[in-house]
Amino acid sequence: MKMKLFCLPYAGGSATIYTRWKRHLHGDIELHPVELSGRGKRLLEPHYGSMDELVEDLYGYLDQELDETDFAFFGHSMGALIAYELAHAVKKKRGREPLHLFVSGTYPPHARRSLPLHLLSDARLQQEIRQLGGTDDELFEREELLRLFLPGLRRDLELVETHCFKSRAELIHCDISVLNGKEDKATEGFNLLEWASYGSRGCQLYEFEGGHFFINEHTEQVVSLIHDVLRSPVVQMSTKKES
Repeated sequence: MKMKLFCLPYAGGSATIYTRWKRHLHGDIELHPVELSGRGKRLLEPHYGSMDELVEDLYGYLDQELDETDFAFFGHSMGALIAYELAHAVKKKRGREPLHLFVSGTYPPHARRSLPLHLLSDARLQQEIRQLGGTDDELFEREELLRLFLPGLRRDLELVETHCFKSRAELIHCDISVLNGKEDKATEGFNLLEWASYGSRGCQLYEFEGGHFFINEHTEQVVSLIHDVLRSPVVQMSTKKES
């Protein structure tokens, strides 16, 4: 079975975080880190004005990559919510759906934080990011790096926190895997299994040691889980039915 795995980054991050995954994935799973405008190799391109604009832009990339090969989405934090919206965009425009949706490190689309992060002062936002962990201390110690990082992070957070994630009568027809760090402050207090209401099939929660950036701390275990899920008999059966 050949499959494409499209991976979406977290707020303030680049798709390059996924490049290390390639050496751990089975050869049948083709890794596609999806870069957003304004970062990585697209650094000089303008930032998005809305989540709808972001999804439309990324669909343009996916449209070129969606051949007859089966595909799955993985997204962490903001990337998980983008993956959910992309799944619906592909379904609407191409009549195709992912064989699996991996959502990591975030609450379900209908949930909201009591305190929107994008409205915080720079000092408070830095404090919140420090509490999540996973960010090099050097970033907070060097003013020039902060001036580059914080505005982009704030724009990403605003995209997510101001977007209206619409409830849809049509669900995504695939299983959903929810990945979470046991000490993740960003998902604390949310019922992550409510992701089950966004797909018409099964929903499974997998917990890892660590905080919000457990995917970087436990890369091999995360990729091993993805590998096992995508090569499971359930997914294989779905592939055969839809081929």
